[in-house]
Amino acid sequence: MNTYDAHFFRSIFSILIALLMLFSSCNAQVRSNAPTEPIEPLKISASKLPKMIRTQGVQSGNVFCELQDKEGNLWFSTGGEGIYRYDGESFTNFTTEDGLCNNNVKGIIQDKEGNILIGTETGLCKYDGKTFSKYFQKDLKSDHMISSLFLDSEDNIWFGTMNNGVYRYDGKTLTNFLNNNDHTFNLGNHHQLILDIIQDRKGDLWFSSWNGGAVWRFDGKSFTNYLPSKNYYLSNEDGRNTNKSESESLITYLSGFSLTQDSITDDMIFSITEDKGGDLWFATRRHGACKYDGKTFYSFRENENFVSYGVYAILEDKKGNMWFTTDKNGVYCYDGKTFKNYTTIDGLVHNSVFSILEDKDGNLWFGTRGFGLSRFDGRSFTTFSE
Repeated sequence: MNTYDAHFFRSIFSILIALLMLFSSCNAQVRSNAPTEPIEPLKISASKLPKMIRTQGVQSGNVFCELQDKEGNLWFSTGGEGIYRYDGESFTNFTTEDGLCNNNVKGIIQDKEGNILIGTETGLCKYDGKTFSKYFQKDLKSDHMISSLFLDSEDNIWFGTMNNGVYRYDGKTLTNFLNNNDHTFNLGNHHQLILDIIQDRKGDLWFSSWNGGAVWRFDGKSFTNYLPSKNYYLSNEDGRNTNKSESESLITYLSGFSLTQDSITDDMIFSITEDKGGDLWFATRRHGACKYDGKTFYSFRENENFVSYGVYAILEDKKGNMWFTTDKNGVYCYDGKTFKNYTTIDGLVHNSVFSILEDKDGNLWFGTRGFGLSRFDGRSFTTFSE
């Protein structure tokens, strides 16, 4: 990974600063740290406008908008400040002092029983509305660092990890995929760092890789890997500056693929979304947004004069507009014809925006670098962080 990528990834996960190549994923034996008495978490409110407030002293604390639960509460994860729940009136902060497994969090989902599952630096944590506990109490892999979480249509729990691929838990059995030489990966990688997981309308699961694997599709039986064209690597578009031996090895590997210029535009994908028409959208590291209609990949960087560098998240709102969050240029709204850019000049709290979530009322929430949280009501931005 080159200097830019190292810096880029550290900014996303502040916890990677000292452990970038030593991350473990989410499944190893560990003692439960859940308290025996019901939790009375710190509740934070303000007389006028409620805001998330730092309680752990973390300077960066990047924010990710994760979930609106069945009760309508919004959940936000952070790097170092635990998690926040917003009930429409005030924010409640949960940290290790309340029983949370770790204050570095990436991924929050709700299971079919209504429990809140939280992916942390030291495994999967469960919140039942009163107490926190380790999800896998006895499994030898429960301490893996989680990078993504997803609940599929059959209630299987999927979680991506830092150095051990992806896991599926069906309530009884834990199965590991994309790991341990199961596939031949480019540049010698034998695991995939999975940052996002979705299920399309056909039932196929898609996984975005952040260490050169691009995207994977799982049809329930086998995985299909979608990589960029050979020219992408021959022209060093990945920016890795690989040596001759690595390049020759990669081209030999790619010779078994039918890759064209219509291939996916980047091999490092931050997130995936599906629009109402069934097209898949990929947020890439260096090549803007990429759309896939099931046959062809389209680059929005080249075709629409769109952002030419990193995109973090993509969302289609209830009105059919596509939203793109970027590393440096705020957010873009695409109505199918034109792009409109929103930045700090318009009231956005920060121009480096990691995530986006639309609530049931149609408000858009943006989690940013530097502990930033903004809400857009269609007219103006409101800041909900200190």
